[in-house]
Amino acid sequence: MNFTNCNLCHPKLTASPSYGDAIRYHAVESESHENGVGINCYGDEFKEYSSDGTLRVDVDWGANHVELCRQLIDTCFSSINDDTSSTLTVLAQITVHGIGRRPAMALLASNSIQIDLSLQNANTAEMFPPFDVKWRHDINDETLQLYPEYLVRLQISHHGSINHDHGITRHLHVAPPPIGQLGFRLSDVIWSPGLFQGDQDHSNEIADSVLLRRTADENKDVDDSVVEIRRRGFGLELETVQLPPDAENDCFTHQQHYIQSVARARKWHLNRVSDDDDDGIKRVNELYDELLLWNVSHDLYVENAAPPTRLDVYQQIMAHIKSNQCDPKLSNDAEAIRTLNELVLGGRVEMPAALLEDVSKQKIPTSQASPEYKSPLPPHELYHTFPPPQDGHDDASDSIRLVLDGVLKNAAASSRDVAVPTVSDIGQSGTSIHVHVNITNPTAWPREVVTQRGDIEATLSLLSVIFGWICFDRVIGCHFNMPNVWRDRSFAPMYVTGPEFSWNEVSWRHGRSTLKPEQVKHVKLNNLQAWFEHVHSCLKFTRGEEKKEQDPTSLSLFEVVFDNEVLINTISRWNSLNLLSLKQYGTIEFRRMHATLDSDFVSAWTWFCVGFVEKFSHASMFDRYLYPFVGGATSMEAGLQRLANAQNNATIEDLYEIMCNEDDPSMPPSAFDKLICNRY
Repeated sequence: MNFTNCNLCHPKLTASPSYGDAIRYHAVESESHENGVGINCYGDEFKEYSSDGTLRVDVDWGANHVELCRQLIDTCFSSINDDTSSTLTVLAQITVHGIGRRPAMALLASNSIQIDLSLQNANTAEMFPPFDVKWRHDINDETLQLYPEYLVRLQISHHGSINHDHGITRHLHVAPPPIGQLGFRLSDVIWSPGLFQGDQDHSNEIADSVLLRRTADENKDVDDSVVEIRRRGFGLELETVQLPPDAENDCFTHQQHYIQSVARARKWHLNRVSDDDDDGIKRVNELYDELLLWNVSHDLYVENAAPPTRLDVYQQIMAHIKSNQCDPKLSNDAEAIRTLNELVLGGRVEMPAALLEDVSKQKIPTSQASPEYKSPLPPHELYHTFPPPQDGHDDASDSIRLVLDGVLKNAAASSRDVAVPTVSDIGQSGTSIHVHVNITNPTAWPREVVTQRGDIEATLSLLSVIFGWICFDRVIGCHFNMPNVWRDRSFAPMYVTGPEFSWNEVSWRHGRSTLKPEQVKHVKLNNLQAWFEHVHSCLKFTRGEEKKEQDPTSLSLFEVVFDNEVLINTISRWNSLNLLSLKQYGTIEFRRMHATLDSDFVSAWTWFCVGFVEKFSHASMFDRYLYPFVGGATSMEAGLQRLANAQNNATIEDLYEIMCNEDDPSMPPSAFDKLICNRY
């Protein structure tokens, strides 16, 4: 990455209105609006977009036009005369393409201008005039081909040669600004005893179905299956927010409270089993013994949502209660509602007094707890089996459903409210889900070590997974994720064309940080191009060679390619796919997912992550997701361009066909369908 292709150098692309502009109304109290609440009270920047879906991207030329002129001359022309009095003409072209669904990379809009470059021109403002492109994303216009995301590309080169080797390019991925509430169901983000009718019946159904499935599996004839069963282990981390432990019933930590809740859930479940059903009693005890292997830690970075988002959830809850959609007991339980208010409205960023008129007599706490529920470590880790069961229900999904619906959201087991906040005060995710899928840990399924498969095979298999993920990263983000995490810095998009925002930027100021040309080479966050160059240089020595005897003390190819220091200094951990966990846990960490209390959604996401590794690590995928980028005599530049093209052309239809292929599915189709967020 250098000045010619760094999206953080001038000239830069800026969207109006941007994704972050919309998220800001969920994160910051707005004094300009009558009720002080941002959601549904948008400013003038949204008038045109709200009216007919018009989006605009402008070219920001920066303030130092003389320096920019010199850089463009040096870049767009291979050689120039020392006499800088001449005027040189370049062509600037900006295009808008729809991505994420078929037909991918469809050209939707374009604009171009000629720029006469001259270092002798005293009026540089005229040299770089306002330049933009507009297109429409109107969800009410059935004649439009709507895309979940748009790729805007700026190319500047020698006039008459837009594809000339000498020039600069800039890219900006534009997500349509989410208007109004973000689309979460109330039950996705909050649970309290009695808040939702039928909760207890649902918990009962989950318990009965899990026990029934376990019984059926044990009674199944082992000769029924002629297909080889494969297993791959994984770890699940679910971030939540709850009130601090109150020492009730000798529970001083959330881990102690979880253990006590599991004991209550066990007793509740046993009451549903006949006293003379010894096998049933045994299976129930085994189930809850497994749940005791889960761990509860605390993530200090997790906290409650921003004030406008908290108020929105509170108002939804009050409307829900008033409409008699909750248990009648809750409507008349002032203490329970008071506790629920403390969870929903409390947090580090205090709620403005003007927003708390309805609860003015109640003191809202600023202290919240952030318990993170983690599945068991190897050798007791969760695992999915392949080929996958058609309904997606296996031991791992049983465990996930029991933890959420049988323990945390079961009034017979726990009386403590739980929430998964959505938007933080900087416009990022409040909580998220992380899935660690096993790659090299020999104590976890498939219980292999790199040397058993071969160093080169293991390296290529993982690279195929990573390149496959990079190709589909934006497709996954746009179709599976809720809007609050589309451009989250904690699991940033893995743009092949380079980062488009910096770590220290709040979401509504994405891309405002500017790098000087000499600073580009020092970028250490989300620099996918630098890591790709490292991978390419490592592999060029192994192409076409058979594995040779190595010095036992030397590093393997796997260790060199996935060198921890290189990862830290190029892409770091704050990506949708974290590779730094390879060294510590032998896993890769899928970070791209908003948190939810919907156990079926959580289970579907674990199926996707584990199935993705299982599918893309197979040699049959190398011809599409490995060799085009690093195979044969492919140069680094050509491989990187092919990877960028593959990412731009990836679609949700392609992903479904790969993951749910009838001949060799790597996840249940029903689980894939569960992940799709209905945006329009």
